[in-house]
Amino acid sequence: MSAATAGQLPKDAFPQSAMTLVSQHILAKCDALDGASDGIVNDRVACQAAFDLAADVPSCSGSVTTGCLSPAQKSALQKIVDGVKNAAGQSLYASWPWDPGMAGANWRFWKLDAGFAPLPFNTLIGAGAMGYVFTTPPDAPDLTDGGLGYQLGFSFETGAPKIFATAVPFNESAMGFMTPPNPTNLATLKQHGAKLIVYHGSADPVFSANDTIAWYDALTAADANASGYARLFLVPGMNHCSGGPATDRFNMLTALEDWVEQGHAPDSVVAGINPADPDVAAAGWPASRSRPLCAYPKQARLKAGATDLESAASFQCQ
Repeated sequence: MSAATAGQLPKDAFPQSAMTLVSQHILAKCDALDGASDGIVNDRVACQAAFDLAADVPSCSGSVTTGCLSPAQKSALQKIVDGVKNAAGQSLYASWPWDPGMAGANWRFWKLDAGFAPLPFNTLIGAGAMGYVFTTPPDAPDLTDGGLGYQLGFSFETGAPKIFATAVPFNESAMGFMTPPNPTNLATLKQHGAKLIVYHGSADPVFSANDTIAWYDALTAADANASGYARLFLVPGMNHCSGGPATDRFNMLTALEDWVEQGHAPDSVVAGINPADPDVAAAGWPASRSRPLCAYPKQARLKAGATDLESAASFQCQ
């Protein structure tokens, strides 16, 4: 990383204290919406309506200090959550949920650090991946500055369409390689009696949970009986595949086996925590904490009269 980029990177604009502040205010507005003040936002839907970055997080009136965000920080973060758009205002990707897991180390790594890593790591991720793998023909960006110049100069008007482009000898686009031609048509899977379980962290910084939700909504719109062979489970607070302040320890394989072999369609899967995760340790959760992960669109809520906030048995999917 060259000295010229010092202080210019996303991680500099959003120190950990800033993301912790946002997380704290998301919890302040959303934690109790599921009936339990426990550091987990189960009622994702209500939270998106309740939390407002501009109004709910204090704004710095002068220089940036702890306990507030500057107008520039708020503007940038709001644009991230709203999802990338081109100059015409057209959405190029999904929006992202407000979730306290945004303060997680995994969220920070993918969203703020990884894309501007020094060589040789950046040949595999960030500007390197974008320029060499996800554009056709490849842009072959200069990565000696960690990819800063390439990413700051990236055009959503001319660059973004290259994700879907083909050009000899690249006869398949990056998006075509990664996605099926019709992701809402699982007729063959259904005909074979197969089952599909998809899980996604609500605070995943790489692939938005909102994008996966949109896919599943489209699947069920195309086939009203889709839940008979495909189910989605959202993991509140979880970052990319794992991590974050979340119950991210669960066994979907056994749930899938029971569904296929015994015909027991999973309405919920019990999940625990990883006590060694720094985000969990910082939250102060006991090692015994468990929660039900609910088959979408259901969400976990505290049962009437339940008082044990560390047990999955105190919650129900509804």
